[in-house]
Amino acid sequence: MATKGKATAAPANNTKLEANRRRRLERTVKAQPNNEQAAIALKETRGHKRKKPNSPYWSHTMIREAKLFKEFTGNMDLNIFSSIDAVRGNARLHLSRKDWSQIKLPEGKVDFTLGARLNRGRVN
Repeated sequence: MATKGKATAAPANNTKLEANRRRRLERTVKAQPNNEQAAIALKETRGHKRKKPNSPYWSHTMIREAKLFKEFTGNMDLNIFSSIDAVRGNARLHLSRKDWSQIKLPEGKVDFTLGARLNRGRVN
């Protein structure tokens, strides 16, 4: 079994990203000797070139929970999703509840079919 020589071995102190970038730039400089930008970039291959992607603040579960809190309590405090236990607990203690005397509940027989739920409040 053949072993890789030093020319093709991965550099020990470079990351894979930097090594691949250097390889691509060397190939470009060889194919385009008059390309000054590629030659300058080849000299300055050290350093991080890519920004770390941002993780979204709102996940699907957070959206669902926020909608539930809003529906049942009337408001939504973002501190409920805090990673700090004291802040999260304080936000849960101070949730205001809906005034159920102001909400008109259905009277008599209530139809729970899907069609009735979709057409809630609308006349066909």
